[in-house]
Amino acid sequence: MSTTAQPSVMVIGNCQADVYRDLLRSVDGISVTDVRPVYEMTARDLPELHADLARTDVLIIQPIRDDYRDLPLGHRQLAARLPASATVVLVPVLRYAGLHPYQVLIRPPHDRSLVPPIAPYHDLRAIVAAATGDREVLGAAPDPDQALASAQESMEALRTREQAHGTLIASDLLEGVPRWHTINHPDRHTLQEVFRRVLDALPAGLIDHPPRIGDRELLGATRAPVDRAVERALDLPETGPRDWLVDGVRFSVEEVTQAHLAWYTSTTGVVEEGLRRHSDRIDLLGLR
Repeated sequence: MSTTAQPSVMVIGNCQADVYRDLLRSVDGISVTDVRPVYEMTARDLPELHADLARTDVLIIQPIRDDYRDLPLGHRQLAARLPASATVVLVPVLRYAGLHPYQVLIRPPHDRSLVPPIAPYHDLRAIVAAATGDREVLGAAPDPDQALASAQESMEALRTREQAHGTLIASDLLEGVPRWHTINHPDRHTLQEVFRRVLDALPAGLIDHPPRIGDRELLGATRAPVDRAVERALDLPETGPRDWLVDGVRFSVEEVTQAHLAWYTSTTGVVEEGLRRHSDRIDLLGLR
């Protein structure tokens, strides 16, 4: 530990990491360093980031490849900036497509900041429709084998990432078919359990009174619809939602789909990247 009055903790990652950071801010006896989300960092952030890392006692970080966005922001590169006595906790990036088998994230290489209107998630049915002109695919629903395969693929993919990077284990939490809001926005129960495992990996005595999420859905501002076919295939009660809910505003599936299709016609590279990056899932779901 450093010789400062309070141990210093830094959390780096995406929106899930933001939740862990916010919870730690409520803990007495530690100092939590504020940093920008890693996908927003630029070269101008590096000097201050390096200075903060040099006096950090605990780094909680999601796996980040070396030279991410052509900057030395890989988790190994950042950990190398820590004091020799520091603790590093690697937390997996959580993805789960069990409830939303057609939902994907697409970051076109020429502009990774591009997101479609209304909801920042893509539907593979709309991607295929935009590529082929076949609008009938928009009405596709997964059969039981496809829905189960999609859920299983999510668990296996997370296990693979955990093993590859040596992160904390969270893949077992997907076996109970959790009610996530989107593919990368877990429900509060999942977040609370992963956070508990993060706390268990911290130095003994660092936190005496762990904070709890309570009944807040910290990543629930955007909630994607769940197909009844998916609920039936996974033997779940029919609870929905059936529409998109974005910052308290309701949008029908048709509204979002049509807005995305119009956006694809004016935004180059997105459909092509979706077909390339998610080819296996397109085949798994029988969309071609």
